Amino acid sequence: MITKLRGLLPAVLLGLLVLLPAPALAAGEPATAVSVVVAQDPSPPPGPVLDPAESERANSEKTKNQLIAGGAAVVLLGIVLWGRRVRAKRRKSG
Repeated sequence: MITKLRGLLPAVLLGLLVLLPAPALAAGEPATAVSVVVAQDPSPPPGPVLDPAESERANSEKTKNQLIAGGAAVVLLGIVLWGRRVRAKRRKSG
């Protein structure tokens, strides 16, 4: 009985969220568009200046980190599979 309620409760809450309108939409007044004119500044556009050499170095470091993480994942997967095989042999023999 309790497990049925635990499964039913999230479904009911999700249904209520979908069926009930959002408070911001039910508030009433429609949104109006406001346009703002900004004077053009002769200064260069804001933002970082990207150096191609630095980008290449960052990309190579990212690739190296991904290879290390992938290698670690393969090693851990191997350990898990080996452990399951050993456990299955023990269970089968005894």
